[in-house]
Amino acid sequence: MRSPIIKVAAFLCLVVLSCALAVSAYETPVLMYHHVGFPDSPSGLYVSPETFEKQMEFLKVHRYRVVPLAELAALIREKKPVPQKTVAVTFDDGYLDNFENAFPVLKEMGFPAALFMITGNIGKEGWLSEEDLRILDEAGITIGSHTVSHAFLPELKPEEVGKELAASKKKLEEVLGHPVTLLSYPAGGVTEPAIQEARKAGYEAALTTNYGREKGNVYAIRRVKISGNSGNLFRFWAKVSGYYHVGKKRIEIKQ
Repeated sequence: MRSPIIKVAAFLCLVVLSCALAVSAYETPVLMYHHVGFPDSPSGLYVSPETFEKQMEFLKVHRYRVVPLAELAALIREKKPVPQKTVAVTFDDGYLDNFENAFPVLKEMGFPAALFMITGNIGKEGWLSEEDLRILDEAGITIGSHTVSHAFLPELKPEEVGKELAASKKKLEEVLGHPVTLLSYPAGGVTEPAIQEARKAGYEAALTTNYGREKGNVYAIRRVKISGNSGNLFRFWAKVSGYYHVGKKRIEIKQ
């Protein structure tokens, strides 16, 4: 029979191993929203205003640390540890309902967020205007680029990617009057050439979806999509746990 000391030692080894695996698997959740409103037809891009408010209340009540995306990106870039229960909130595309329905909730909660604008759609019906972007920016919502036309970058030539990234950055900087340093790849589509073009354009960090097999790449920060089926708070808790990605499919970043 094993002695009690050997059994205790074996148990402690398992505990230490489990903790080490948990730490290595943990990934700071960066939440990805699109619409906050009501769709005319079923769409996975929509979260209702009521659901969004409940989700933000959940983060507040359970003492999650909602940080500016630039702060999280800096920690990733410098390879510094990110405390657990840290979350970043992001919005893609630049829909008007983000201003009308999400922005008031964020203000009430005192939460920062980042919004990525398709610059070719600025001022169009249903999209954010230049004035909307300035108001959000002045209120602490970071405005980043989502390219000019929402082109899927892996399908473009490097020079075309460069034009999309540089032109959208320039437009936003003209609107806001200060540097724009964050980028979100449309549909998460990122390649190594796109990363090089992002660096060349002057971006300091960029977001994808489920591209990249390794965490810690500041030019391919992975995100968790929040959609209509995330209204159940247990499901939302799973998505902000830091372990939701475990076992999920990852797309290789092509050279």
